[in-house]
Amino acid sequence: MATPKSPTSTEKKPGTRKAPARKTTAKVEAAPVVENHIENNIEKRIPSYEEIARLAEQYWVERGRPFGSPEVDWLRAVSTLQAA
Repeated sequence: MATPKSPTSTEKKPGTRKAPARKTTAKVEAAPVVENHIENNIEKRIPSYEEIARLAEQYWVERGRPFGSPEVDWLRAVSTLQAA
């Protein structure tokens, strides 16, 4: 049985080759956009620098004015004011 000879590049017909099948991915629908949406209907308060500084100093004084680690009082003041 004879095998057919493959055509040369000039004999090939353009457009006869099929495009490879594309992989389909599951489409996820996006949640609808709600204007002025605030998480859990609670507005997150952004305290000012002065408010944080006053409260951090108050915490520092209450701790006995220890030397070093002012970050502890600052971060505590920030979290307290944001929660309020």
